[in-house]
Amino acid sequence: MTTRTPARRRSFATQDLDGAIEAAETQAIVMWRGRPVRFDAIPERIARIDDRDARDRLHGAYIEALDALNPLYERRLSAWMEGGNVAAAVAKRGPDPRALAVELERFSLHAETPYYAALRRYLALIDIEQGDATQADLWHVIRGNAWAQWFGDREVRRAMQAAKRASIDAGDLDGWRAAEHQLAGPPVGDDPTVARAIGAAYATLVGSPEWLADELGVEAGASAQFVDFVSFVRLSRLRRLAALLTYELRLYSSDDPAVQRAYYGGIVGHLTGVAVPEAGYLAAVGPPFASAQDLRSVILGAMLIEVLERRHGLHWWRAAESRQLVERLAGAANLDDALAELGYDALDWRPVLRQIRTRLIGEMSGYGGPNITTRAGTRKV
Repeated sequence: MTTRTPARRRSFATQDLDGAIEAAETQAIVMWRGRPVRFDAIPERIARIDDRDARDRLHGAYIEALDALNPLYERRLSAWMEGGNVAAAVAKRGPDPRALAVELERFSLHAETPYYAALRRYLALIDIEQGDATQADLWHVIRGNAWAQWFGDREVRRAMQAAKRASIDAGDLDGWRAAEHQLAGPPVGDDPTVARAIGAAYATLVGSPEWLADELGVEAGASAQFVDFVSFVRLSRLRRLAALLTYELRLYSSDDPAVQRAYYGGIVGHLTGVAVPEAGYLAAVGPPFASAQDLRSVILGAMLIEVLERRHGLHWWRAAESRQLVERLAGAANLDDALAELGYDALDWRPVLRQIRTRLIGEMSGYGGPNITTRAGTRKV
């Protein structure tokens, strides 16, 4: 009789390279208008620039910085790819990212028309045609500075207390994104995917008409366009994560940087609807298939919201029973246990799609056409 030694799980740990990359990113600066800007602060600085030409100039400097860092990223990619099929190795450690990518093809198909319609509406507000937009323009749109006055420090602190969420440092973020970050809070739970799902569920409150009315005193009529905007941002982020998952499946199947860069620019650019620089082809990815884990967290978070709203109503964040459910979920040992707690046996992307489409004004405006209708009026695009 012979016994078989279990195969060792393949490790993707690259501590030394991670440390070198972190040090390089920390030390890297870009000179902008005579002043140094930290590398990691550049996207936020770009988002705050109203003038498009100026955005493009700083974005160009950011691309140069990415290319300067790419040799380090390439060394880490080589380390990850040692040992063969990355996707198969990740599947042995947990859920298969390939299966998730196949399942999300249906989500992308259902979300495509409303997303492009909403993207076109928001780009039109800053006088940019959809086919002419870049990643920098999307960053500027997502900042949503028009609603910053609703999210003062005192108001946000009071709203956090009502939701029993601890106030945390929002870093360089401001306005609605700072409130969203604080609602999400630090991950709490035994399983990383489940912990981030709980944070993702609370973060969606920033786009809830009920939360805005109850905690910030914003009337429903005034909040409608903002609710639409937050739904658009939520969908944009989801599509970017789905794009990164598809891209990673291609990335690890090739060892040609030119092909990898083309995959990144093409796949991510198509699904987000804006031009993305190929230089970001490695900076955009974390450990192998981190995008899949992020997607699972977002989907599970939406499933949690659906259960909370069904059991405790649209003001669920105030109910003690909601917090009890969240605490039980945080104690789940893994994703399967969390799904069982919510009454599911598998991840379901339909709740997140329903939640987004319910709040998108574009869902009620015929998906655009030559006239784009917003609450500010109708304009030609």
